[in-house]
Amino acid sequence: MPNMLRLFSVASFLVGHAFAISPESAAEFGYPAGVDVWCGKAYRATNGSFEPGGWLEKPALSSTPLLDISIRPRLNLYLASETYASFIIDAPISFMHGGAYMNASFNKQDNITSPFTKLFIDVEVTESGLNLIAGRNVTVNTTNNEFGFNLSGLTPRFEPYQIVITGASGDGAQFYSSTTDLYYVPERTDGGSVAKVDSLYGGLLVQDVFTGSTDWTPLFPYTFYTSWDGWLELSLDNIRVFKDHGYNIIHIVPNAGLDNKAFDFDELDTYLDIMDEIGLWLMFDMRWSYTNLSSVETQVNRVKSRKSMLLYYTGDEPDGQVDALNATKITYDLVKSLDPWHPVSLCLNCLNYYFSEYTSGTDIIMSDPYPIAVNTTYSVQYNTVCNTTYGCCGCDDCEGDFEDITTRLDLYKEYQDILNVPQKPQWGVPQAFGNETFWARYPTPEEEVVMNMLFVNHGAKGIAMWAYPTEPGLINVTSALSKTLTSSTVTPYLLGTFPVALDVKGVSRVDATAWSLENSTLVSVVNMNYVPTPMVNVSISLEGVGTLGQVVWGSGWSVGGGVLSKVGLDALEVDVFIVS
Repeated sequence: MPNMLRLFSVASFLVGHAFAISPESAAEFGYPAGVDVWCGKAYRATNGSFEPGGWLEKPALSSTPLLDISIRPRLNLYLASETYASFIIDAPISFMHGGAYMNASFNKQDNITSPFTKLFIDVEVTESGLNLIAGRNVTVNTTNNEFGFNLSGLTPRFEPYQIVITGASGDGAQFYSSTTDLYYVPERTDGGSVAKVDSLYGGLLVQDVFTGSTDWTPLFPYTFYTSWDGWLELSLDNIRVFKDHGYNIIHIVPNAGLDNKAFDFDELDTYLDIMDEIGLWLMFDMRWSYTNLSSVETQVNRVKSRKSMLLYYTGDEPDGQVDALNATKITYDLVKSLDPWHPVSLCLNCLNYYFSEYTSGTDIIMSDPYPIAVNTTYSVQYNTVCNTTYGCCGCDDCEGDFEDITTRLDLYKEYQDILNVPQKPQWGVPQAFGNETFWARYPTPEEEVVMNMLFVNHGAKGIAMWAYPTEPGLINVTSALSKTLTSSTVTPYLLGTFPVALDVKGVSRVDATAWSLENSTLVSVVNMNYVPTPMVNVSISLEGVGTLGQVVWGSGWSVGGGVLSKVGLDALEVDVFIVS
């Protein structure tokens, strides 16, 4: 990294600092005291391996079908000025969660047994019995059913309303229920912003407070973790430089060397004033101090009313650092009590380590598998092997290839299914550094785009690369990619519909995804191969496509007969285009 960048990755921080288990942590996790660990694994040659624990396993499956009813608000909060809201109701057939299901409903009037395909539902407020949805039904084995309701019977308050949904078969013989929390909160009176999380498609919704607009629009955040004391603080002009690259949000990494492990807030205010002026959103990082609750309270109260405030960031790899299992949730609850209008995020580093506990304290889950120029089986830093119970190689339980990214996002989705909780949005943290600790070099611009788009293809709703400043080539290519992904052309697809994985024929290790809106589809094709295949016929079946529209990145494909086709792919080729 450039000499002026005194920001270091957590991995390099780990190399220089021992993460010995305190007696309290040793008792909590059942580890031997005094051993340095990462993701619960001993990693020094002087220590032997032991079972880290915290591994989330699939439960035993039921031998008979279950009906798993659940409900959640479409948005994580509604404001006093809003009249209408909506719930998302799922009723899938499962063999993992739910109540017993028999595909039969008896009609006493005509003495006929019919298939149980309609679940009759009612939704009410637990404390008052106020009925929000009555006499409606959903089709059994469907998800993402949206039902609107009127908020007029509720009073805005900071405490959530507990909501209960009950569902039954037509004959009433099979009965199901589930609960959720609804936040209907007072308006802001301090001029600050509000950011909402969409539980249906996973994106953020914001109002353009910089221009005074009250319309809610989707925002695809694209940024870097940015060094405060190593770069940004050096000049007020740097904040404009960053914005001019096309990044729409900045994640400022605080100064661990200060007494408060955060910022000189008087100095930071001068930067935030500019951000309020130029329309650059803030991701406020409390990584070094998030377990210090008095410090968290001071920091949140200092920034919460800023126009540019978008979301908070608490634990930076709390799983890797083996923070107390309740640490993220305690801080999350405090932040929400001080500022219910902005979401909270954190970043996990481990493949599978106390996922439920650490993610209980966040609205948005970030992950940072760094696969470029890294040895994932032998630690060059500690001279030990790396496996599921021992060692630290910089990318936990990774293979050292692009698939580490897709595997991580897909597994985190699966974990939430296992836990039977609503899917929290995921953001990606692509690698944009190298020549240090475990990573022998920087990614190339081509590799950077591949990593970025693999995160997007597998459902990431925001990107924050580690770290800025970086190599000029990476700045140039991510500047261009930011302007593409955050554009009014692309963002509505990424945040307004579901991604669908596509099957690519002709070449292996090609990842493709489609997002369809009305009569058009955004397609992203990512070639993970370092060797070109110039004469191979590559094809993707996509029903209903007829013509090629705008090419937003890379090159277009031939379209016809419900098939996308191309002769040959360049090494690490990435193509993003619209078809109709």
